[in-house]
Amino acid sequence: MLLKPHSRIQVFEGAEHNLPDRDALRAALAIRQLAEGLTADDLLLVLISGGGSALLPAPIPPVTLEEKQMLTKLLAARGATIQELNTIRKALSHLKGGGLAQAAYPAQVVSLILSDVVGDPVEVIASGPTVASTHSVQDCLHILNHYGLRAALPRSVKTVFARADSDPHGPHTCGHVLNVIIGSNVLALAEAQRQAEALGYRAMVLSTAIQGWGASAAHRADRYQCHGCPPPVPVASLMV
Repeated sequence: MLLKPHSRIQVFEGAEHNLPDRDALRAALAIRQLAEGLTADDLLLVLISGGGSALLPAPIPPVTLEEKQMLTKLLAARGATIQELNTIRKALSHLKGGGLAQAAYPAQVVSLILSDVVGDPVEVIASGPTVASTHSVQDCLHILNHYGLRAALPRSVKTVFARADSDPHGPHTCGHVLNVIIGSNVLALAEAQRQAEALGYRAMVLSTAIQGWGASAAHRADRYQCHGCPPPVPVASLMV
């Protein structure tokens, strides 16, 4: 970004290769400090997109950034889903799982979200910095047991889990937050269908929930073409 001299806008670059790093940690700490300084007369506008989990690392001490990176890599290498990864990330972060919204209280918070997750679950996108987490320590331990990683946990991670499990206040809420999805696979497909129909095509969205390769949906489209009546107008089959 090209900023004017003495601009109030600050730009932080980090999370190279979608992995949290020291630059991203520095940005996360600056964002947390800004949020904690807000009052009831302020409005915090948050722009959230995929990749936000790596761009906003703020591990809860004594967990270090390196330990959190290591645990994330181990889970990903064993095939953990994005939902499972973000469940663990939220439990070990000051800002994820509604932590950013909590830091900004009592200011009003509006989050504009670009979804990169099938189904658009706002608590999963970027690990939900403005959405209160519904997951417990037991959920985290279940995931770690499933992938055979519980025994390999650093002592610092066990300490944070133990603190959260004994917290008498329980999970916080985010009643001062408005979360709005402004871009997603569903919205993109709907607009593509409208544009195709405006061009005279008979458009059909095959699925908005395909993950991985889309061969099965493509085969369904082929069968639709073979066994159906010849369409009076060109057909455009849309899927992502």
